Amino acid sequence: MDHPLTRRNWLRTGALLTAGLTIDRSTFGSGFLNPAAAHALHEQALVNEFARLGEPMPQIKARIAFNENPHGLSPKAKDAILKAVESGNRYAMFEGQELKKLIADKEGVKPENIMLSAGSSELLTAMAVYFTGSAAKGGGGTVLTSQFTYDDLLGCAKKFGAKIDAVPLTKEYRFDLAAMKGKVGPDTKLVYICNPNNPTGTIVPAAELVAFCKEVSAKVPVFIDEAYIDFLEPKDRPALPKLVAEGYNLFLTRTFSKIHGFAGLRLGYAIGPEKFLESLQDYSRGEWNPSVTTLKAGIASYQDEEWQNFCRTENTKASNLLYKGLKDKGYDYVPSYANFVLFPIRMKTKQFEKEMFSNGILTSTREYNNQPFCRVSIGTVDEMGLFMDVFKKIV
Repeated sequence: MDHPLTRRNWLRTGALLTAGLTIDRSTFGSGFLNPAAAHALHEQALVNEFARLGEPMPQIKARIAFNENPHGLSPKAKDAILKAVESGNRYAMFEGQELKKLIADKEGVKPENIMLSAGSSELLTAMAVYFTGSAAKGGGGTVLTSQFTYDDLLGCAKKFGAKIDAVPLTKEYRFDLAAMKGKVGPDTKLVYICNPNNPTGTIVPAAELVAFCKEVSAKVPVFIDEAYIDFLEPKDRPALPKLVAEGYNLFLTRTFSKIHGFAGLRLGYAIGPEKFLESLQDYSRGEWNPSVTTLKAGIASYQDEEWQNFCRTENTKASNLLYKGLKDKGYDYVPSYANFVLFPIRMKTKQFEKEMFSNGILTSTREYNNQPFCRVSIGTVDEMGLFMDVFKKIV
């Protein structure tokens, strides 16, 4: 499956060292697709392989490859969509402002510190263009990050001539903030951190991340991708929006695609300094991209904390089932704070995916220095049970 690097198709090639997860820096920026295109390529490759072999197409029983919310939309969001159908012929007017105020009030910032978009991928691209593109004070420069993370922004930045300086993760598979701090230099245009990290599912302790952002953002812009932050309990999340309100040179992106179940509806937002977001409008059509129906659903879902709590609880139940099953088979894994788990497998990647797919399980694999890995999304408890049943049968 040789297709370009994306958020969900992260770093399929590279080197994995026994001391920890690392990648060949040359893999960064070899190309990037939007999420929908990446997912379609992944599935189509499996379909094409079965067609080539003349094998019957299996019925998909568990789609656990793309970190979607298997429980779907909040009931309140569904009701909001049905009611919004009547206004679907209109452009959104006031709905965006209403959602921004809800977010601002909850996070302790001003509505002017928030920019909406159709998912967060567009914002990642806009950030890369702004900081490293030809219009960004000379372009190029260096983006400082980790060697094993989500690379949409990195791939885009490299297209604009930026260099990617990626330090190895710690032995716990976290971002090494101390090492990153020591690498900040005059050519650094942006520091990029994904927390919780994709693909490892690990987090940086909140206090450490806050301290890092305070210190480093005084020298260079710091960007935190928080796509999976909602899988942490509110009390465990780093208070980064507060730093934005206090004037630190810090930027956050979040998405409704994960715990809110909006992967197909497309809604996300950035939190950052007001003047910066005004400038970012020149590199994105974000404010106009979400539809009125999506925004009304987002307003309902954002306020439905009961549904978010339910999804977190179910994610924990299903993760624990997976952990137990892997342990019972003698497999290691990286403990995750998100809705996916990374673990090594003992067969070739394409064979593993094909065996899983033939049994109705759609998941994804990667290979590093001849060591195959699976990053499986957390589905429902029943789906993870199906996954483990097939896994035990094929390994």
